Amino acid sequence: MNKTSSLIILINSLTKAEKRYFRLYTNLQNGEKAYLHLFDLLDKKLPIEEIYTQFSDIQNGSSFDMAVKHLYRVILDCLVKLREKQNIQTEIFNYISKAGILYERELFEDAFSELNKAQKLATIYENDPLLLLILRTEIKYLSALNFEGIGERQLVAKQMKIHEVMKYSRNINMHLQLYDILKYRLNYKGYARSDKQKEDLNDLVLSELNLIANSSYRSFESNKLHLLFQATYYLNSGNYKSAIRYYQELINLFEKNKHLLSTPPIYYVSAIQGILNSLHIAGLYQEMPFFLSKLKKIEASDYPTEFILDIRACIYQYELAGFLNTGKFVEAKELTNQYDDSLFKKSNLLTLEVQLKLHISSTILYLSCEDLSNAKKCIKRIFSSGKLFYALPSYKIARLINLLLQAELGNYDFLTNEINSIKRNIRYEKHIYITEKLIFRFVQAYPLPSYEKVKNKLWLQYQKDINMIKQNKYEQQLLKTFDFLSWIESKLTNRPFAEVLKEKTSYMH
Repeated sequence: MNKTSSLIILINSLTKAEKRYFRLYTNLQNGEKAYLHLFDLLDKKLPIEEIYTQFSDIQNGSSFDMAVKHLYRVILDCLVKLREKQNIQTEIFNYISKAGILYERELFEDAFSELNKAQKLATIYENDPLLLLILRTEIKYLSALNFEGIGERQLVAKQMKIHEVMKYSRNINMHLQLYDILKYRLNYKGYARSDKQKEDLNDLVLSELNLIANSSYRSFESNKLHLLFQATYYLNSGNYKSAIRYYQELINLFEKNKHLLSTPPIYYVSAIQGILNSLHIAGLYQEMPFFLSKLKKIEASDYPTEFILDIRACIYQYELAGFLNTGKFVEAKELTNQYDDSLFKKSNLLTLEVQLKLHISSTILYLSCEDLSNAKKCIKRIFSSGKLFYALPSYKIARLINLLLQAELGNYDFLTNEINSIKRNIRYEKHIYITEKLIFRFVQAYPLPSYEKVKNKLWLQYQKDINMIKQNKYEQQLLKTFDFLSWIESKLTNRPFAEVLKEKTSYMH
């Protein structure tokens, strides 16, 4: 990535408040300000060729590359200055710096006073790395002063405090490692779809429980990581009631400790997404608006652009899921149109997994509405991108949905090769899933019989497998994206897809 690309990403990530502060900050600077013209052009999100041309016309003689490098430096300096005004960690560092300056000038009492202020803040905000630095600095100063005015018992107490903080930091680090491994497996291997895959997580679960049992000190950070780990594990293993309970506890913990939320509040958002995911799989769509309102409140806040866009994508996907899975296709189309400018036209700023999910959602929407032409255009965006999305967990779901679409389009020759390719991947995963086998059998039955009597007979053959899948908690992860079972029922019973979905929803509630 060259410096211009980095600069564009940096400017696109600025919040409104950061842009305002940048302009105030640059007003205080002296000298030529060609870089400000460049900032204005980049902020308009024009094509890079047009920006270069306009800059050259306005700033005759000024080097574009030099302006890019200078603007990059100025924005970073500006953000550091702003961070000093907003960031607790910077405030703590400032107290430590003041203590160092005072100590050097032999104002020892004042130096210890500044360290004490730093220690109080670090304790309140549970910043253990800085707390450790403060405690060690205090011991270093006391040692240099030959421990004047301090008893041995007090010295040992201060040393033990350092030992406790180090022990606690080590436990937090181990806890974070376990959660990160769990999250990694979830992101790159997908959700557990069998008891064997669930058992593969047991090493992490046992390690986490052992860590909790052997830790006597409980704090916001340790509670957060424990609840996050347990909620993620239960969601991954299909126990949605327990997942919702742990996520709810996690949200309550965050809301009682708002001063400890990170900026932006990544873990808080993760907890809300976890609840929405659990409600989605369980089909409890009427419970979603309360948690979606929490995300909308965050979306309206002044956070970096990419973070806000991620939140917006999440809100859209769960609102869309609520409409699609209850047969409200007209409302789903209206919702999608509302997000055209604010989300879809900016989708290149999202992660690949989120981009893939948006493409899949659009395909499902048009497929559900029997708009095969637009569904084909949406699915093409996935498969025409080479192997860009190939390694992502949602890619296989895209391939399964594509099988249904190609069967509807009458591309029967495509089906055999694609099914064999997917089967090879399933064999690699060493587990045969019931839903996939059912989909293969269904699309291979195309063209479907036109006689109602023959169709009904075929439907009776599928019902046994469908009922088996409905009882299998591991199969629900696949069905949350698209209700393959209701689609098959719709096609074999000649009932509208929306009607089958509505009936299923009313039955569940």
